[in-house]
This record gives sequence, structure tokens and C-alpha cells, in this order.
Amino acid sequence: SSACKPTVCASVPVALCELPAAGFVRCLGIMAYQTPVSLALMVGVILLLILTVGAVWAWGQFLDQYEHDPARVRAVMMIGLLTATTLEFSLAANGITYSWVAWASFWINAWGAFDAVLRFPASHDLASAVSAKQFTLLVVKTIMYAAGMQSLRKSLWIFFILLVTNIWGWPVFYIMALPMDPSEQVAADDTYDIDIAVRVWQLLMSRSERRDCIVRCRSWWFRRLAAASEGSSIARMAICAASPEHRRIFKKMGRSV
Repeated sequence: SSACKPTVCASVPVALCELPAAGFVRCLGIMAYQTPVSLALMVGVILLLILTVGAVWAWGQFLDQYEHDPARVRAVMMIGLLTATTLEFSLAANGITYSWVAWASFWINAWGAFDAVLRFPASHDLASAVSAKQFTLLVVKTIMYAAGMQSLRKSLWIFFILLVTNIWGWPVFYIMALPMDPSEQVAADDTYDIDIAVRVWQLLMSRSERRDCIVRCRSWWFRRLAAASEGSSIARMAICAASPEHRRIFKKMGRSV
């Protein structure tokens, strides 16, 4: 070991020079590997924090403008949820996670995040069954991704990004989106503030529920078509060409088609 001190031990703790030759070489390899990994980890954490802060700021700017428009906020959250779910399936398709993770995450998203967006802007106490369900699903999803990465060591960065943005970032964005006025923190209709599993069961078992759902869907669709026709003459022409009923309605309203 004395022969190694002049050349190596100047930059290595003295205790390493007392190890056998094979152990000493192995320790050098570990140090050479861990140093760049630690530096990359530190840089990555800083970049992830910057991106997270930027996303929170951008979401806050959007909410400042549309705080009193829950339908628009709900639509944006739906688009975000669809994007996140698509990303999760792409991770499975590229061999980063197992396929069962994507499907399990899909059902967790449906019962958790999708249910919460449908209820928006309804608010629930932390001690409520709704909050307990959402928290439990987040914990399950975290454990599922930690165990469902095909190589957690190689995909550690992806796991951290999913953890911050796709799993625990959702409740933060949802809480930020809730109106400041408590009187606005209610669902537009009591039928929306029901667990989605209960709503699906009611649709399967009750003919009147299915009929009411069809009526609500038709009403929503007609409102969207009316809004599209008001904002674009091309959309109005397309709607009139596809639907004689809407063409008659527009004629009665005195709109040109």
C-alpha cells in the first residue's frame, strides 16, 4: 500500500490505501461513478424545481384570468389529464414501465383525478371520504410506479418527474384552481357531486338515469355547437350542412348560413 500513496492517496482518503488491491480498485471505480451521478442528480433536481415553479406560476396566471369560469378551468384540467394518461401509456409502450402499470394508472386516474375534475369546483374537507379516497389513490399510484419501473435505477429521473408532476402535482393544481369565494366552491348540479363509480352503477341499473344522462349530454352538445357557430362562420356552415335541425334553428334566429 505504501507504493500507492505518492500517486493516488493524495486525492483518496488514507483508509482506502489500507484495503487489499482488488478492494482499492473497486472503491476507485465507485467514486468515479458516483461523482458525476451526484452532480447530474443535483443539476436535475434544480431544473425540475425551476420547471415546477414555472408551471405553478403559469397555472396561477391562467386562474387569475378565468377564476370565475369553472367550465373553462375544468376543460383545461381534462386536457391535462388526457395528456398525462397518454404519457403513461407511452412509457409502457417504450418499455420504461410494465404494461400493467399503465392500465392500473388508467383506472386510478378514472376513479381519482377524473372524478375530481367532474366534481369541480366542489370543495371537500380533508376529513371527508372524498379526500381520503383521493389521498389513498395517490399513495397507491406512487408505490405502483416505484415497483413498476422495469429499471428504477436507469429511469430514476422519469420516476421523479412523474412523482412531482403527474402524481402529487395534480392535487396542488386542483387546490389552486378552487375559487377563493367559498360560495363558488360548489358543483353546478348535485348530480355532479357523486362518486363516479356510483354514477356508473346508477346508469347501468336505472333506465331513468340513462334517459336523464342522454338529455344532459344532448344539451351540452347543443351548447357547444351554438358557441362554435357564434365564434366562426365556417363552423356555422359546417354545422348547418351536417344537421338540418340546426339549419332550421339558425334560420328562425335570423342568422345567415
